[in-house]
Amino acid sequence: MIHQLHPRLQDHVADKWRGGLTDIQQQAFDPIYNLQDCVIEAPTAGGKTEAVLFPLLSRIATNKNQGIKVLYIAPLKALLNDLALRVCDYSKKCYLEAFKWHGDVSQTDKIKQMLFPSDILLTTPESLEAILLRKANWFNVFANLETIVIDEAHYFALTERGSHLVSLLERLTNPLNQPVQRIAITATIGNPEELMRWLQPHRKGMAIKVASKKQKEKDFQVKFFKNDGEGMDVALYSELIRHKSIVFSRSRSFAEALAGKLNEIKKKNGHKYPLKVRTHHSSVSKFMREEAERLIKIEKGEGDLNAIISTSTLELGIDIGELDKVIQIEGLASAGSFLQRVGRTGRREGKPQFFRGFCSDEDELLLLIASVNLGLQGISENVLFPKKAFHILAHQIICLTLQKQGITPDKCWEILKNVYCFSSISRLEFDELVTYMIERDYLRKLGADLLVTGDQTETEFLKMNYRPLFAIFDSGPMYEVVNGKNTIGTLDTAFVQTLTKPFVFILGGKEWQAKEIDHEMQRVKAVENRSGIPPRWVTYHGSDIPFEVAQEVGRIVHSQEELPFLDRDAKLVLKHFRNSISEIYWQQGTWVVSESEEGMSTILWTYCGDKINRAIAKMALVLEGVELKVTYRYVSFKKHNKREIFDWQKFIEKLKTYSAEEMTDLAINHVKASWFSKFSNCLPEDIIKKTSIYKSIDFIGLNQHSKFLKIKFKK
Repeated sequence: MIHQLHPRLQDHVADKWRGGLTDIQQQAFDPIYNLQDCVIEAPTAGGKTEAVLFPLLSRIATNKNQGIKVLYIAPLKALLNDLALRVCDYSKKCYLEAFKWHGDVSQTDKIKQMLFPSDILLTTPESLEAILLRKANWFNVFANLETIVIDEAHYFALTERGSHLVSLLERLTNPLNQPVQRIAITATIGNPEELMRWLQPHRKGMAIKVASKKQKEKDFQVKFFKNDGEGMDVALYSELIRHKSIVFSRSRSFAEALAGKLNEIKKKNGHKYPLKVRTHHSSVSKFMREEAERLIKIEKGEGDLNAIISTSTLELGIDIGELDKVIQIEGLASAGSFLQRVGRTGRREGKPQFFRGFCSDEDELLLLIASVNLGLQGISENVLFPKKAFHILAHQIICLTLQKQGITPDKCWEILKNVYCFSSISRLEFDELVTYMIERDYLRKLGADLLVTGDQTETEFLKMNYRPLFAIFDSGPMYEVVNGKNTIGTLDTAFVQTLTKPFVFILGGKEWQAKEIDHEMQRVKAVENRSGIPPRWVTYHGSDIPFEVAQEVGRIVHSQEELPFLDRDAKLVLKHFRNSISEIYWQQGTWVVSESEEGMSTILWTYCGDKINRAIAKMALVLEGVELKVTYRYVSFKKHNKREIFDWQKFIEKLKTYSAEEMTDLAINHVKASWFSKFSNCLPEDIIKKTSIYKSIDFIGLNQHSKFLKIKFKK
């Protein structure tokens, strides 16, 4: 037992935990206890929460200063509610107090907390923003802050809420008289070192990575169904009977339809063991979601559930008890998400991690195979951390003027310039943004240099008790796609908000052209694409396919590696893919140029993912005036006649001479200024274009990857 561990926590471990502290808890104790910044990286259910809490509680129990000593930030209210049960219990054991603060907590309790603060505060970024803007005594409450913990840090890093969060941390800690320890709790990600720089830009070299060495037995299988009819539904029904499971689906509508099909099978078969399922997604009421979470925890018997059919809402670390199985239906294109999801199983002694992937779409199958295979190797994709988040900067300038009741541009720049998401923004660009916000009356000057909010800010963001300002984005995860009065399906928000109409996409097996986008209602009005214009932006998945998953798809289909987790039909589909491109001979570090069978197009096989391949296509348009079709596996040039030639070698050699910044500057004239955030209106047109590029195109990745690659031509 670690000797610094609080005596009552030592008693708890001795009484309740037969195996004692886990690997991750032992490795993390000294660095955290000694105020080092660190990333705590381990699979789901690896004991990360206790790995952080135990050393923190043991340390602050000896600190007699008043006020909040640990700020614990999580992304969801439901996760905070779940965490609070453990944090409050452990805190009481150490004679400390903890308090959760979010939108459902009463104002009376919040007022008491600001007068008599607890030792630990659990909250969300949006609630922390509200504290900084609306609680005049916040500095006194946080004056003795020692540590900030970010739970599910990988989730924050993947969204704009992460940029908001790291900005908040800078505003919170800048006035304090002491350095504040920062800890990130995360599942497996590909670049934990950069995650540490994102979290703590001021102290380099102190961050550590601690990972669990314990390996669990695995029972993984990916199955292919030749159609999406009754076969898959019956197979799923059989998997769920007499087990506790989460079934992850691609969308809200798909989850509801699947639940309906399973209920039909139950009625039809009159099974001896009836199946009980609930759905869990953003459109399900808070009460129904919480009830599903409660019922899945009940021991097998009357009133329990067999399964929850969920979108990504149950991917995060909400405790839903000991599960038997995790099942993925159709597409998954993230090794990190796979590891998060499958980590919910195998918690009981002697039970393996259990995963079944069901697919009826051949393209989706490739992505699922790649995600699972990377996961088996413990590999996750890198997070692409933004460094020029201008719209977040505009939001934070407004917030600082309110927080400080007026601020000079110099002081504002001093506070925000080192935030990771602004680290590549120059002072000149900052001044350009401030000048534009003054011109548009989002800001105004008092005296020579003091900035305060303008009338436009009052109109757009300060109504309803500032609620529009507290959240960086308040839209749901999906846009509804409609054709006349018919609902076609949903598209991922990140996909829709980076494009300008008209754009072409594939949904429900058909090609559609977006004619109208209503961002407020989150609705896309579309018609079938009959124009004959080849799609320039096509997605089968909603969100972008990352570089690492695309590379793994390439490695798998261009090899003869046996994958034992595939069933017979999945192996046949993979064999078909391999045969269809057997003459390409692609390998990592090489791009291959081939010609289509009919000779009317040439194809550049990169397997670089959506964002890098979009970057290639954009530079082809900029440098050569040529439009290329983009997929995550390749970009292609369509000929007008068989004699037409596009010189790929010359184009790529030219591409290598440009830096990422130069590519961005060249691309601006070929990008439309499009809406992507409720703070878009605060930005000048050229900055809107730059931000649109950063969100949807990876020129940095293209520049890094193209420097050392080889070009081969299929003869």
